[in-house]
Amino acid sequence: MILPGESLFIMETNPAGYAIFAANEAEKAANINLVEVRPYGAFGRLHLAGPEAEIDAAAEAAVTALESLTGVPLESKKK
Repeated sequence: MILPGESLFIMETNPAGYAIFAANEAEKAANINLVEVRPYGAFGRLHLAGPEAEIDAAAEAAVTALESLTGVPLESKKK
């Protein structure tokens, strides 16, 4: 649920399972509400709500966590 005065953050991930990892990191970094996580399908989706300052901190933590992951780039899988 989103209350008046709160901000909404939406993130889409590929692969879908990364949405759970991003949600975990966001919750550890800020006092936010986890509205919904969809870790299945072609893309994962994460919806967070809370005060703007908390959403900013949570979004930064989620993005930083996903950027820190290493693995095989999608381009090299196609070869």
